[in-house]
Amino acid sequence: MSDTWKMHNGDSIELIDEIEDESIGLSVFSPPFPGMYAYTDSPRDVGNSKDLDELVEHFSFLIPGLYRVTKPGRSCAIHLTQQVAFKGTDGFSGLRDFRGRVISAMQDEGWIYYGEVTIEKDPQLKAIRTKDHGLMFKSLATDASKMHMGLADYMLQFRKPGDNLEPIRAGISEKYENPGGWITNEEWIEWASPVWYKADKGRKGGIRESNVLNVAAARTEQDERHLCPLQLDVIERAIKLWSNPDDLVLDPFAGVGSVGYEALKHRRRFVGIELKESYYDQAVKNLERAEAEANTGTLLAALDK
Repeated sequence: MSDTWKMHNGDSIELIDEIEDESIGLSVFSPPFPGMYAYTDSPRDVGNSKDLDELVEHFSFLIPGLYRVTKPGRSCAIHLTQQVAFKGTDGFSGLRDFRGRVISAMQDEGWIYYGEVTIEKDPQLKAIRTKDHGLMFKSLATDASKMHMGLADYMLQFRKPGDNLEPIRAGISEKYENPGGWITNEEWIEWASPVWYKADKGRKGGIRESNVLNVAAARTEQDERHLCPLQLDVIERAIKLWSNPDDLVLDPFAGVGSVGYEALKHRRRFVGIELKESYYDQAVKNLERAEAEANTGTLLAALDK
């Protein structure tokens, strides 16, 4: 903990009560995905749900708290992917609409569904991670009726009703007398696209799937399934688009502190909540490193003047 960040170890549904009303400028998080993660054996872990219905019901207890702590007119950005249904566990092979269920749950608590972006993913990596037979070349070769397209990730933007009293003047512009912005016109052209494409040769920018904080140090023997941390490129865009410098950014499923790392890097403050103790410990280390790097950058900038 410092003047710029704070981590809580425990249940986000309970600990969000410790956060002041209308103090959060932006929330960015990736909730547990149904059927894809198993971090702990705690009944407080949203990911330990028997099915999508139970997970959404559990997550819904957090939504009023998110609404309460968010400033009027500000955003909550939720990263997720659709859920694959497997014949052995679900009785059919196909998809379950995780995205739609989260949208409905947020709207039920007063949030405005304000926008979304599709994030391109590598279908081969998806096949390896999810064991989805609908993406296997074997299925293509033996019976293509079982095939479906690779699943993208989504960043959903929800806005709390009300007027934003602290405009986010993000765009660098002489025309609109805003030389102090932080997003260029070229960046906006890419970021305003309905699809954020993965990094590729010959393409400027792009999301690098491997650009994540290392979670290996935080894993324990109780981690039963694979981990897929949120890319730092995605977090950076959300923070730059929807928050001001010195805003307080919240991640109620903080993991190893990826959102906080980017928040501190870009001169925001951060508060995170993480249930798993080993992840919490790693998050603290990552936030301490981010704070040190940010302070070093400030010192170097001052020396250059």
